[in-house]
Amino acid sequence: MTSATERLRRFLSPWWAVVWFVASIVWLIGFNILYIEGGATNEWWGIISIIPVWSFTAYVIVSGARRRKRVAESREWAPGR
Repeated sequence: MTSATERLRRFLSPWWAVVWFVASIVWLIGFNILYIEGGATNEWWGIISIIPVWSFTAYVIVSGARRRKRVAESREWAPGR
């Protein structure tokens, strides 16, 4: 079982992942403010606001799958098994 700090470190391991995560939250807040200030009439502001968050989520899912695959392959070829 991994600790919370290890999971967070793995989640945001490359420096650009931290920048991407923070920028996507700022982007989300900014476009949602524009959406609300516009009287919620421009639906595309809401759609645009979520794109970076979903792309970061896709990155996390893909990198996690790759990491799990590497771990499974290393266990498969581990000596003494």
